[in-house]
Amino acid sequence: MAAKPRRRTPPGPAAPPVETISDPINDLAALPAAVRAMRDKILAAAMSGDIEALLPVIEFNETPPLFARGAPLVSFAAAIAFLKARSFDGKGAETLAILRALFEQPYAKIVRGPSLTYVWPAFAAKQGPNPDPDARIAMYRCSRFANLGLHNDIGLPLIELVGIGADGVWRYFFAG
Repeated sequence: MAAKPRRRTPPGPAAPPVETISDPINDLAALPAAVRAMRDKILAAAMSGDIEALLPVIEFNETPPLFARGAPLVSFAAAIAFLKARSFDGKGAETLAILRALFEQPYAKIVRGPSLTYVWPAFAAKQGPNPDPDARIAMYRCSRFANLGLHNDIGLPLIELVGIGADGVWRYFFAG
């Protein structure tokens, strides 16, 4: 007698990866060396006052970071023009000021499945409904002028955030 073929049950939809977000962390020495190095490169470029100084940092990645949620990937060649156009002054000064403000804040570690990302500022990753006045001011420092009238679902400003992977890859810089 011939063996009955086994029926395979098609796999169901995959469960979304579990996400965990750390409490805010101030200890830069606790960052992996590759993450600390990328943070330092971005911050040095931001402190230079010249948006063009970001290009070598952007090009350090295999692919450019995401600069807008849901938007197509910006090419290396177009990255600086995109950041200038996105900056209120049209020259990139606002972008550089925001990057500096982001990296002055504590960071958070976000784990999604096997992926670990270090995110600045921590309050963009984990927001409470009633920040104290100092925290609210810090949030506005991390927001684009064009977004000042926009708020998230709990009434807080749309905050820019930077994500750097555990491998030192600059993954994104956009409003969260």
